Amino acid sequence: MVVTLSSCLKSKDLIGPDAPNSIGAIIEFDNPDYIASGSLTASVKLARYQLTLPKGTASPLKIRVNYVGTGKPATSDVTVGLGVDAAALTLHNTQASRTYTLLPAAWYVMPASVVIPAGQAGVDITIPINTNNYVTGQTYAIPLKITSTSQGTISGNFGAIIVAVAAQ
Repeated sequence: MVVTLSSCLKSKDLIGPDAPNSIGAIIEFDNPDYIASGSLTASVKLARYQLTLPKGTASPLKIRVNYVGTGKPATSDVTVGLGVDAAALTLHNTQASRTYTLLPAAWYVMPASVVIPAGQAGVDITIPINTNNYVTGQTYAIPLKITSTSQGTISGNFGAIIVAVAAQ
């Protein structure tokens, strides 16, 4: 006995940007460097990056804010609010057994917001940091946070990051 079955399935994506349960665009920080070892364990929630900036008047920290999750660039301008979350650094220091010092606000200039232009998948921001005031042996950190977005959802994983910076 031979049995033959055939069917016509109208399949839908179960995951991905076109899936019915997709949340759409996600706004997040790009990785400025390799994630530091152990910074995404169960007890340490935030991605941590450790960068060395040249000692000088205004060493630039370059970070990218991305529009992801749709597989396409932004369909219209996306305004992204940016901030510094000192409480996140305190929590991170406790969870990761670190002693990073919050980078004093007078040592850097950070934009309050950036715009990801329509047709783009992200935008670069530069945060000039005055490394002349660094105390030898200290490691400073700036806990960056996406505070708002005019479109999409702020990433649960990379909507806040810790960037530890030391001068050469």
